[in-house]
Amino acid sequence: MKKLSAEFLKQVGEYMLVETPLARADMCLVFGGEQADALADRAAGLYHKGYFPLIVVSGGVPTSKGTLECHQMHDRLVALGVPEAAIRVEDQATNTGENVAFTMQLLKKTGEFDKINSVLGIGQIHGSRRFLMTLEKQWPSVTKMFTAPDTFGTPRADWHTNKRFRHAVLHEFAKIPKYKARGFIAEVDMAALAGKIACLPTPKPLKPAP
Repeated sequence: MKKLSAEFLKQVGEYMLVETPLARADMCLVFGGEQADALADRAAGLYHKGYFPLIVVSGGVPTSKGTLECHQMHDRLVALGVPEAAIRVEDQATNTGENVAFTMQLLKKTGEFDKINSVLGIGQIHGSRRFLMTLEKQWPSVTKMFTAPDTFGTPRADWHTNKRFRHAVLHEFAKIPKYKARGFIAEVDMAALAGKIACLPTPKPLKPAP
């Protein structure tokens, strides 16, 4: 196997492990994943800090606990003090594109879609760029933000030193050109996006986090 240079790994990390500035959003979209509890924990913490009034948990894939991603995240959110009224559950998506598309469909059914002008996405850290690029492709009209919990226990800058983290990031990196060619994702201008986020309001805590 060809040894990857330190400069190449640095460039991959800077491109893939993106996290935007955060401001108050109209809603949060939690992309399902095996680390469902960690994703819900991040969403609950930001909800209590006033970053969004609405959370959609999306994911129809079973986790190792034997429940669907969306149901596991829903239950975790409720356990962390997020009210049922603030949660919407999307239980059909089996990939990232469907997470966005089916969430949009759900919001149209509930009559909330036209009220959404900004979305804060939460997903697994190694797929950060792809999640943001999927939002850009599927829902170009909204201002997008993204954050991710670190479930690998290794700082972002040192991702390549953790075997699991390294494999996950490089696997994601290899998907990008293929998915762009097939029209699944679209490139994101991070500087322009930061400018849009800067125009959004700052969050106001709803209540102290539990």
